Amino acid sequence: MKQRIIAAIDFGTHGTGYAWTTIEDRHKDAKKRAVHFRTRWQDLPTPYPKNLTALLLDSEGELVAWGHEARRKWVVRSARGETDGYQYFSNFKMSLATGGDGSDLSGGTLSPAKSKELVTHYLRNIYSLAVAEIEQSGHSRDEIRWCLTVPAIWSDYQKQLMWQAAVGAGLPNDERRLQLVIEPEAAAYHARVSGVRTVRASGRRANLMTKGSRFLVADCGGGTVDITAYRTDDRNRLEEIGRDFGGKFGSEYVNQSFLEMILAKRLGSFEVMERVQAEAPSALLEVLSSWEKAKVNVDTTSQDDIFLQLPAAIDRLLCKEERIALGDQQDGITDHIVVTASEAREIFEAVVPSILELVDKQLTEMKTQRRNAPGRELVILVGGFASSPYLQERLQEHLTGRADVLVPPEPQVAVLLGAVHYTYDPQTKSRRTKFTYGCNVLTDFRPGVDPEEKKTILRDGRVQCKDGFQIFASAGQSVAVDEEIIHSFSPVDEDQKTLMFTLYASNDKRPRFVTDPGCVQIGVVEVDLTEVIDLPLSSRSVSLSMMFGEVQIRVTAVVQETGAATVAQVRFTEAA
Repeated sequence: MKQRIIAAIDFGTHGTGYAWTTIEDRHKDAKKRAVHFRTRWQDLPTPYPKNLTALLLDSEGELVAWGHEARRKWVVRSARGETDGYQYFSNFKMSLATGGDGSDLSGGTLSPAKSKELVTHYLRNIYSLAVAEIEQSGHSRDEIRWCLTVPAIWSDYQKQLMWQAAVGAGLPNDERRLQLVIEPEAAAYHARVSGVRTVRASGRRANLMTKGSRFLVADCGGGTVDITAYRTDDRNRLEEIGRDFGGKFGSEYVNQSFLEMILAKRLGSFEVMERVQAEAPSALLEVLSSWEKAKVNVDTTSQDDIFLQLPAAIDRLLCKEERIALGDQQDGITDHIVVTASEAREIFEAVVPSILELVDKQLTEMKTQRRNAPGRELVILVGGFASSPYLQERLQEHLTGRADVLVPPEPQVAVLLGAVHYTYDPQTKSRRTKFTYGCNVLTDFRPGVDPEEKKTILRDGRVQCKDGFQIFASAGQSVAVDEEIIHSFSPVDEDQKTLMFTLYASNDKRPRFVTDPGCVQIGVVEVDLTEVIDLPLSSRSVSLSMMFGEVQIRVTAVVQETGAATVAQVRFTEAA
């Protein structure tokens, strides 16, 4: 069925939303494209483009509620003492890999498998809500082309888990109808469409669609911060000119700093915090919610202290000595948690310098590609954290004289709306590879050059070197989105009925062997040679092609004599 709708889901650590538009002639001009997005959610009194990324499950693991409704029901159950077996989850996006930071409110760390299960739960609900709205407009779900946002710093393994979660939630398992979109790249599309402008060296203003425009996108969300850079070519397409720099420095880590630097200190110890987390989890949630509302007003010159109501459930858990200690720290105040203006800035400073360092790294990378072009660089700040006055002011101060900082209207929806524009009309010319990619290969053994342990002798007497790394693309290489990189290979034995390719990735730009440190197996491609088994070895060649310009790697093997193609199902490992 012909696709008539573009729909995007921006799945975030703290908040998640969806948006959609119709495919029609009047929408070919992106600036005239009407994009619809939801701002009303269950249990959210004020309009906002994202629902809370949270889930409440019962003792059987069945969904009770999602979004803000999940938080409200958890608070109510906690107040009634009815939480036995129930679990409230948030931040679970951050656990789509071992070592992630997602957890349930009891403090338990989530495995990637559990995180994927929770992501599937959540996506199923927001997908159903989006489909219902689109169907009410007179369209069917089969007419929808979907996209789902992912951080630029995510590994191929994490992208694979997100794809699997999406398909498990009901989204189509079809690359023509579902695609992943890099979050800062989506934000770049929004910035171009929304009319963000920059100043050239001549003093004349130019928009981001002007040939030669260069800009850095700092996507600061709830969990991750992604820093990428782009240039507009002479056909108005985007070229990625930076590297994917990023880390776990989103606004949720400001919250974590508040818990560690302020709340634990005020309550006396981390042991008291653990007691509160175990016995009054909804009260802890209440304090965090109050802090989240207060922190949006913190800037670099704030002088006012912040007063956060201490929930009665926490107060009841404090012994006399702990309550006295709380008052001693706060001039006798025991019914509130008091955060001084200087402490509030210290909380932000636990995270913000790392973001500034990432921006500096990207600007340095851009400088190497500048080719003496005049003018200062432009930094576009997007994401939910981008609304923070503190972050804005620190970034502007840090980049004074080096770059201009712009914040587009409603930075919290830049990724969501940009994902719709990207999927409607992709205008990305090239991207840069995250790793060096290739496959294992046999080559002629070079005495005195190749290690003796790599020597192998074939049945026909040829001396070969095993475990060679045949590079298809090196880390950081610029690759066109439609570019195929092809190498040809032949079997080594007369009776060989299959040709097996093992695919590898490495952080090293020029690995020599697939056994070198940092090389990781990411997949296998098996090619059937039975139809050409009677031909000479030289006529049984197989072309292996890889495409790296898209968000997901594509691998295809073709038997040259017959044209038979095998599309690889690359299964990434956790280290990839």
